[in-house]
Amino acid sequence: MINITKYSNNSMFVNSYILTKNSQTMIIDPGFNGLAILTHLSKHNLNLESIVFTHGHYDHIRDVIKLLENNKDIKVYIHEYELDFLYNPDLNLSSSFGLSFALDKKVSVIKLIDGQIIDFCGEQVKVMHLPGHSKGSIGLVYNQHFFSGDTLFFDSIGRTDLVTGDNGKIYGSLEKIKRSLSKNTIVYPGHGKGGRLSEILMINRYLV
Repeated sequence: MINITKYSNNSMFVNSYILTKNSQTMIIDPGFNGLAILTHLSKHNLNLESIVFTHGHYDHIRDVIKLLENNKDIKVYIHEYELDFLYNPDLNLSSSFGLSFALDKKVSVIKLIDGQIIDFCGEQVKVMHLPGHSKGSIGLVYNQHFFSGDTLFFDSIGRTDLVTGDNGKIYGSLEKIKRSLSKNTIVYPGHGKGGRLSEILMINRYLV
C-alpha cells in the first residue's frame, strides 16, 4: 500500500504529491514545493526513487532541479509528447516569468505512453494520456487514486489557451476520465482541493 502526502505551500498553489512505500518515494509534480519535499524526505529518512510530471509547465517542473542536485540517477518520467517542454522555455512557459528553464540534458528522462504501467515498489501506477491542457498531459491511476494534473480540478478544468492546448481534446479527455474511473476514485488535482469523483461529477459543470 502506498502512502500519499500532499504539499502546496507555494505562491502558485501548485500541488505536489509524495508517494511512499518501504522508505522509497515517488514525487508527482515537484513544482514550487522542492524545499518542502526535501525537508519531508530528510525528516522521515526517505529515499527518492522517481519523479513523474503530469505535464511540462514551469509551475509543475521547476524544483526538479533541487531534487536532482545530489542524485542524477533518480528516474524522471514525462509523456513522450511533452519531452520537449523540459528544454524549451516557451513551451514550459518559464519565459512568461522572464526566466529560461531548461533541464540539464545529462539527466536521463523516461518517455511515457498511454496505458503504460510504472512499477513503484511492486505497485502499479498507470499512465492515462489526457491531451487538452497541453499535448502530453497525463493522469496517473493507482488503485482508486487519480492524479489529474491540470486536466481536471474539483470544480473546474485546466486552461486550453496556452501553447499546445486544445479545447476539443480536453473534453475528449474528460469523457475518458468519466468512462475509465470508478465514481469512488479519489481525485488529486494539480491545483486546489481534491475529492471523490462522485462529488466532482455533481458540482463540476464541465463534466455534466
